[in-house]
Amino acid sequence: MATGSFYAYFGSKEEVFAAVVRAINADLRMAMKAALAKAGDSQRTRERECFRVYFEMMSKRPWMDRIVRESEFVAPALFREYYEHLARGYSRGVRVAQLAGEVDRRYDPEVIAYAYTGIGNFVGMRWADWTAGGQVPEDVLDGRAGTPRPRARPARRAQPRLGPWRASPGPGVRN
Repeated sequence: MATGSFYAYFGSKEEVFAAVVRAINADLRMAMKAALAKAGDSQRTRERECFRVYFEMMSKRPWMDRIVRESEFVAPALFREYYEHLARGYSRGVRVAQLAGEVDRRYDPEVIAYAYTGIGNFVGMRWADWTAGGQVPEDVLDGRAGTPRPRARPARRAQPRLGPWRASPGPGVRN
């Protein structure tokens, strides 16, 4: 595509950046959905397959996580959107597993989703990003899949209270 025609599709560099971050998110969620379709019925199997797919993507395209991390500073609402999309799907899966008796119902599915997202993010960063496209070793993947559920407090309210340490999400962003 010629440089001049590039802006026929995008009005600014910010729009290009947002399109790239959203495409990364869509690619990741599509790959995870395909992995879930092939995975067994247990929550651990589903989690392991989704993490395997994520780690493989990170190994092949370590730049994708760097772009997403950069969005925290360039477009904070976009960064938040990226992780909220991932966590929303994960939370639904955790809730299904809770109803099936695989995950303790006392724990908030959203807390579990963000905790595991953080684990996956840093494990992927360690082996796929910091080692220039290296693979996450199987024993690490298996160990991650075998970690116990986070010891979160049972959910007591529909919306978690925000402590003084949390900044406001900004104008126009709804919690």
